[in-house]
Amino acid sequence: MCKQLSCFLALALMLAYSTVVNAQVALLPTEAIPFKTNAKTTSTLTTVDVAGQPFQKAYRITISNPSVNESFTLRYTIDSVVQKGDVMLLSFYSRSRQSKKETGESFLEISLDQVIAGKYTWPPLVERGMSFGSSWVLTQIPFVASKDVATGDLSLVIKCGSFPQQFELGQLALVNYKGAKKVADLPRSIVHYDGDAPDAAWRKAAADRIEKHRKGNLAVRVVDAVGKPVTDASVAVRMTRSAFAWGTATNSKLLMDTVSAEAKTYRDTLLRYFNKVVFENEMKSKNWATTNHDQTKRAVAWLRSHDIPARGHVMVWPSWQHSPHLIKYQRDKAALGTAIMEQIADEMAVMNGQFVEWDVVNEPYAHHSIIDSLGGKSVMVKWFEAARKNTPGVKLFLNEYTMFHGDGPGSENFYNNVKYLIDNKAPIEGIGEQGHIGGTPPAIELVLQRLDHFAEFGLPIQISEFDITSDDDDFKARYMRDFMTAIFSHPATTGFVQWGFWEKAHWIPAGALWDKNWQPRAHGKVFTDLVSKVWATNATGTTGKDGRFAVRGFTGDYEIVVKKGTAKTVQKVMLGADGQLVTVKLMAKKG
Repeated sequence: MCKQLSCFLALALMLAYSTVVNAQVALLPTEAIPFKTNAKTTSTLTTVDVAGQPFQKAYRITISNPSVNESFTLRYTIDSVVQKGDVMLLSFYSRSRQSKKETGESFLEISLDQVIAGKYTWPPLVERGMSFGSSWVLTQIPFVASKDVATGDLSLVIKCGSFPQQFELGQLALVNYKGAKKVADLPRSIVHYDGDAPDAAWRKAAADRIEKHRKGNLAVRVVDAVGKPVTDASVAVRMTRSAFAWGTATNSKLLMDTVSAEAKTYRDTLLRYFNKVVFENEMKSKNWATTNHDQTKRAVAWLRSHDIPARGHVMVWPSWQHSPHLIKYQRDKAALGTAIMEQIADEMAVMNGQFVEWDVVNEPYAHHSIIDSLGGKSVMVKWFEAARKNTPGVKLFLNEYTMFHGDGPGSENFYNNVKYLIDNKAPIEGIGEQGHIGGTPPAIELVLQRLDHFAEFGLPIQISEFDITSDDDDFKARYMRDFMTAIFSHPATTGFVQWGFWEKAHWIPAGALWDKNWQPRAHGKVFTDLVSKVWATNATGTTGKDGRFAVRGFTGDYEIVVKKGTAKTVQKVMLGADGQLVTVKLMAKKG
C-alpha cells in the first residue's frame, strides 16, 4: 500500500550486504529503509515483487507531474561514522518502466551528502547521475571517503523527479570496507551521459566547425635577396600560442615563490599548457581590503613577461553570504550603494592596466540579496557603468554558473540578465559561464544548444571556472574530452578557463589535472593532449618550384624557421581563420 509521501516510509527491501564481516560494514538497514521524501502527492513510492534477479523486492517510483523547481527526493540518514580514507561501495539495480525523456530512459541522481545541524556541507562523499533503460542494470560505485563524517551526519539522497517517469530500484547497498579493500579491488560501473556514444551525431558536426572556425590556411613564400622564389628550402612551422584561451585559476603567492621546488614546477607547468590566468581569491571583493595588491601586480608583471594575460575576479558578489564586508551596511541602503561604488572605483584605480578582463557581477541568479536590497537588477547596470570608468580596452563580464543547467529557471535567468544589461546599455562585453561539472553532467547536445542560445547576443562566451567533481577517473577523462571538444567547436566561444590544475592548489582536489606529486591524472592527460597536440600545429616540409610551402593550421601565433644551405631566417606571424600569406626573405649567414 502506498502511504502519504510526506511521512517516513518503511519499505521492505532485501539487501546484498546484511552483516558485518571483519572490517566490512553494511551501512543500510537489512529489512527496511525509512526514507523521508519531499514529494508532491502525485508522486508515489511503493514496493513490488521481482523475479529472476538476485533480489525479490524492489522500489517502484512513479513521477507523474514533477515540479519545475523541485525534484522528487528520497533521503535516508545513515546511523554510522565514516572516516576519511574509508574505502566504500555504493551499489544498486535499476530499470525503467516508462519515461518521457527523449531517449526513453529513466534518470536519477544519487549522492551521499553530509548534513550538519540541518545544513548541507559541500562536497558530497559521492555524487552520480545516470540514465538506464528497460532491462535491469547493476550500478556499482567504489570510492574513498574524502572527509570524516560523524554518526547521523551522512545522508543517502536520491533525486528523480525532474520529468515524468516510472522506474524501479533493487538491492540497494552501501558497504564500508574501511581498510580491508582498495578501490581497485572493487567492481566499477561505467558512467554514461547523453552524447557519449562514439557515433553520436554531434561529433561530426563539431569536427566540421573546428575545421572551419579554428583553423586557417598558412602559406609561406620563400624568396632570396632579390625576391626570386627559393626551391627546396626547408620550412618548419611551429605554433607558439593558441588564439583560443586555455586558462587556469592561480594565485600570486605561488607565482612569486622563488624558493619552493613545487612552486617552480607549478610555474613551469602553467607556462607550458596555459595562456591565460585568473586570480582565484585575491581579487574577490570580500578579500579586497586584505589583499597584497603589490604582490598581485608583481605576479601580473611576471605573467605579462611570458605573454599571459590575466582576468580580474570579481567586483561584486551580490549576497551577504559572499560579501560579509558589506553586512555592516545592511540597514542603510544609501551607505551600501555608496560602499560598493567606492570599492569598484578603488579597484579600478589600484589595478588599472593589470587585467584584460574583469568579472563585474558574479552569480546573481542564486546570490541576489544585495541586488534586492538596492531596488532590483537595475543596480547591476550602474555597477557595469562604474566599472567602465578608467578601464579602456578591458572586457567586462557577467559571470554565472547556470547556462548548462537542465530545464528550469536557472539558465533562462542567466540569459535574461544578459539581455537586461544589453537592453539597458550596460557596457557588458563578455559572458562567463563557470562550467562546474558534477556527477550529473549536462548532455553534450544540450551544451551546444545553450551556446547557440546565448550566442544570439553576439558577445564572446568563455568557460570561466571549469572543473569536474567526481571520483571516477574514466568518467572525468571521457567527459573532459567531449566537453572541451564541444566548447572549442562553437564559434561564439573564446576561452576555456579551469579553476586550478594542481591537487595541492585546487579547491576540489579530485578535480585537479595533476595530483600532489605532479603525476597527470587521466583527465589531465586528455587536456594536455588536446591543447598541445591535437589542437596545435607543428609542420615541416620543403618549398616547391614556386618557393611555397603551405599548411592548414590552428589559429594562433607561429614561429617560422626557413633554412637552405648556410642561409636561415626566423619569422613570427599570426594566423587567423581567414588565412595568411607570409613572404620570408632567406638570408645567408654573414661571415
